[in-house]
Amino acid sequence: MFTGEDLKQALMALLRNKLLIVLVTAAGLFVGLLYSARQPAAEYGYDATATLSVAYGQNLGQIAGNTVISNYSEIVTSNLVCEHAAELLAGEGVTGEQVRRMVRVSTGNNSYVLKITARNESPQLAIKTANAVAGSFVSQVSVLTGSNTIRVMDPAMSADVVSLGGSSSFRLLAPAAAFLLICALLFVLEAIMGKTRSLKQCLTDQGELLAVVPLVRKR
Repeated sequence: MFTGEDLKQALMALLRNKLLIVLVTAAGLFVGLLYSARQPAAEYGYDATATLSVAYGQNLGQIAGNTVISNYSEIVTSNLVCEHAAELLAGEGVTGEQVRRMVRVSTGNNSYVLKITARNESPQLAIKTANAVAGSFVSQVSVLTGSNTIRVMDPAMSADVVSLGGSSSFRLLAPAAAFLLICALLFVLEAIMGKTRSLKQCLTDQGELLAVVPLVRKR
């Protein structure tokens, strides 16, 4: 049975091993810094969004509208659309695969709005990419369906700053995780696997008392 005295001894074990805890935490910090150094320098990016109207001028039901949006969302990030968008961005030196990784698709408050958002470290490239993908998507769907059921309502005009947060967050998480891990390990080893117990612990234990070791404090 885990008692209050067991808790006290486990906490004291942490104090006795404070140097080990510091070293492990420092090692975690080193790993975090090393990881961050290998990541891209930029910690902030820019989001630019182009808004499209789907099934413009048609009366679709809610379920049908959701189905259209779902199908169109997959087309936006298809190789056909992204490769064509890369051609429109020929002067920017990006490939279709890079365009696809930059872009994500979301819906508006109803079934007739599609939002194409591009993220990049350059606000200008984010805006150009969002508009290029929107234009490519509209033209490709027009070719596939033979109708103008999609129109660009609001092209991307500006970009919002967003935190990329990957490397900076890891710099903080790595030492924190190392600190918690070593503390938890020492706590468990002392509380559950410890063989030497204080007199108070022995008085509450049901096991057999083998020996008493005097505690000598250094002066």
